[in-house]
Amino acid sequence: MSLLKQIQLLVTLLLLITLIIVLRINFNTAREFTANQSYLNAKNLANVLALSFSSRPSDDVFIKTSINAMFDGGYYESITLVHQDGTVIYKKSEEVAVYGVPDFFLNHVDLIIPVAKAQVMDGWSVFGTLQIKGHPGQSYKKLWETLQQLCLQFLLLGSIVIFINYLGLRHLLRALEKIKHQAQEISNNEFIINPDIPKTPELKKVVLAMNIMVQKVESIFDRHLESLTRYQELRYKDRITGLHNRSFFVKQLARFMESPGEKSQGQVIILRLTGMEGIELSGDRPLTHRIFKLLAKTLKKETEGVEEALAARLPQREFAVILPGISPEKGLATAKAAISNFLAELRHEKILPDVIEVYGGLASYNSEDNLSTVLSEADYALSKARIGLNGTVRRFRDEQSQAAIGKSAWKTLIEEAFSENRFFLTAQPVMSGADEFHREVFVNMVDRQGVQYQAGLFMPMVLTLGLASRLDRYILEQSGRYLSVNPDHVLTVNITTEFCRDRLAGPWLRKFLIEHKSLQDRLIFEIDETTLIRYPEICIDFIGLITGTGFKFGLDQYTMHDASLSRLKKIKPCYIKIERDYLEVFDDPEKVDMVLNALFTISAGLGIKLIATKIENKAQRMALEDKNINYFQGHDIAGIAPLRDKNE
Repeated sequence: MSLLKQIQLLVTLLLLITLIIVLRINFNTAREFTANQSYLNAKNLANVLALSFSSRPSDDVFIKTSINAMFDGGYYESITLVHQDGTVIYKKSEEVAVYGVPDFFLNHVDLIIPVAKAQVMDGWSVFGTLQIKGHPGQSYKKLWETLQQLCLQFLLLGSIVIFINYLGLRHLLRALEKIKHQAQEISNNEFIINPDIPKTPELKKVVLAMNIMVQKVESIFDRHLESLTRYQELRYKDRITGLHNRSFFVKQLARFMESPGEKSQGQVIILRLTGMEGIELSGDRPLTHRIFKLLAKTLKKETEGVEEALAARLPQREFAVILPGISPEKGLATAKAAISNFLAELRHEKILPDVIEVYGGLASYNSEDNLSTVLSEADYALSKARIGLNGTVRRFRDEQSQAAIGKSAWKTLIEEAFSENRFFLTAQPVMSGADEFHREVFVNMVDRQGVQYQAGLFMPMVLTLGLASRLDRYILEQSGRYLSVNPDHVLTVNITTEFCRDRLAGPWLRKFLIEHKSLQDRLIFEIDETTLIRYPEICIDFIGLITGTGFKFGLDQYTMHDASLSRLKKIKPCYIKIERDYLEVFDDPEKVDMVLNALFTISAGLGIKLIATKIENKAQRMALEDKNINYFQGHDIAGIAPLRDKNE
């Protein structure tokens, strides 16, 4: 029971007791007054009759006539004339009957009306005594009406007092309600400041203390958030140009190549500046930095139209660009445009354009390639370009490398797989010790000859055909069917960017979530960090739909990007998956501890679980366990296996 209800109940009980006592006192007073009034009326009548009878005490007819007249004209229980010797001369009475008053009232209220007496004289001697007793019916009726009025008045008064008391308590305890809400939000990892400071000294101190505590907790959270953002800059960004460095470039290229979507194929460009040796030997660092910044600016401008394009600065005056989902022809045109515009800017800025030369090498990548091979091919193409004139760009060509399946064949395979239901699901567990946290679902395809294809091979064409949203629906439906017959398992489904952006997917997903409410704790949705960064508003709406129906979601391929870090407090995923490489930072143990402590503080403060992925051996897992990471995914933990019902 809330404090407001307890106080209100206590006040109501006290008020009720007070009103009952006052009501009883008033009723007793009214009862005594009514009895006295009846007695006084009878006494006055007795005196008048006694005086009248004293003039003619021996006239029996006169006495009887007078008593009958008074009895019939009044409201009396009995009128009796008793002789001095005790004999009754005449008595007029009637049986007591009270009308208009409930029986319970008559049974529980005792109304004692005294008998009024007056002496009748015969000269100087006493002739007899006249006794008159008033009828209690009228008194009972007046008492009953008085009780009704008192109860009605007390009921109205009590209701008004209780209502006013309720309003007063609500106003007084509003500060406590806000404190309660503030505490609940803190438990939900939300930090709100209460601007309404109550005037009551005790409540004022509590509110101020809560605000101070919230500010301290939020400041700790923000400091750790700033530390992680700073970590991103320290490890993955070039201090001079603001571009990402080689380490981040390699990680992103590997991530693209392993992704199941259209980003699993694209182009890699490596540019090299030559002719700067003299500038560097002269010690003119501002000029060197100016040239590097100018090239970085040009690369950003030329690649801003490509989704998730990445420009990076490599050692030895080299720059690199990843263009995911782009054809070789477009990649070659982008590289040439970047070099041409850079040289034009050099001339415009009058920065030794005849001394500085730029060359470029381009290589294609896809999900079947080896990362080191792709980089070697780009380096080889760059070395071939340096033989040519300034601004030359060469593309690596391997005539022996031909696609086993053409675009048209892929389209036929995918459409047949949809029409003939030849997709199937596999899953890889996420483990915490010996316990399974969940299984991440992957989709695969098999052709009519029984050849199986992983998502990385056919997903680019699925995206090209605009069928990604349809495939996501298939995966969700199959996952729901699997969970309905396997109640001990928990599945997580990675939703594509295209599904999030599909307007028709929203109503379908809402219906799916409502129909599968029983799976709220066993079906988890995942979105990639890049989707959150590129389409934050769409993702927030998507997340709101999921969490609003009681389901959970997580972030996949988390890189601690500052754009996603700033939104963690708002979206609060139940977990984030982060690759092992991002958790092994620097050679300085103090910096390692600083970064991990900041990450742990933020995740723990928001109730987010950390899952380390790509664990390839026991040593990697043990190293992360020593850093208090308890959830793992990788080939050393558990491999990918088909999803099979428990009865299969």
